[in-house]
Amino acid sequence: MDPRQELIKNIYDFLKKNDFTVSEPGLYGLVTFDLICRRGSERYILKILYNVNTFSKIGVVPLIKMSAMTDSTALIIGEKAGNGKLERGVLYFRHGVPILSLESFEDYINGEAPFIYSAPGGFYVGINGQKMRNLREEKDYSIGYIAQKLGVSRRSVSLYESGSSATIDIYLKLESILKGDISREVDISITAEPDMPVSPASEFISEVLSIMNSIGYVSEYISRNPFDGLSFSSDSRLIVGTFNDTGENLNRIKSIKKISDVLEEIPIIINKERTSRKDVYGCRIINFNDLRKVYDIDRFNELLEK
Repeated sequence: MDPRQELIKNIYDFLKKNDFTVSEPGLYGLVTFDLICRRGSERYILKILYNVNTFSKIGVVPLIKMSAMTDSTALIIGEKAGNGKLERGVLYFRHGVPILSLESFEDYINGEAPFIYSAPGGFYVGINGQKMRNLREEKDYSIGYIAQKLGVSRRSVSLYESGSSATIDIYLKLESILKGDISREVDISITAEPDMPVSPASEFISEVLSIMNSIGYVSEYISRNPFDGLSFSSDSRLIVGTFNDTGENLNRIKSIKKISDVLEEIPIIINKERTSRKDVYGCRIINFNDLRKVYDIDRFNELLEK
């Protein structure tokens, strides 16, 4: 087994042991993510790479869209960055996507969030500014005194008390001076904005999502996945697959159903060729011509109920 596949298996086994509902690895050639999982209100979309430097910018857009539209946390889990091993307890980023080692991810799932993150220039610690200020005032230390002890400006100390991060060296000195833990958990969320608009792969997909938007759903094309789009309204969320004929790729339909089961969303298939079938593997089928006649969500819901 190659290192990446072994890493995927280890993460899958860990999630199952920790009461997550997990998608199976390798569902119909997944590219954007490798595993998707849910435990109660927790949802994670995981891209798993042995060397995280192989994650390209083209993968950012679908991850951002999926994370936002499914209320999930998107993460990359890996072993190495270039020739160096990812450190335990450190949060990394690539193209704005958060990265953890397997051990750091396991710690996070078990309630131990990282407080160190990697950025240009080294490792940094997020500071709980209010706690730092309270400890300083309890000890009757002035900002100038702290600045002198650290060898930094008074402005730097003020910034730390406003919640700015510090290098590990500065943080350890602060902790020693104030005799207390003043770290804060690092926010594990995507920091990038989708700056590369991705057009639907076909006019068919584009028209389907345009109709969904016109009847009151917010719909987005999601590239590099078994499904083609995600749609949500105030009371429902849909995973949308578009097919010329439902018999053209049953494995893809199975993958859509399994992903929807994990996320607890409704899987629907928009079929271009008319069919009398109402369901395939638990995915509801709507004929494209029938969708074209829909003018609001109520009418769309009637189609689903039929």
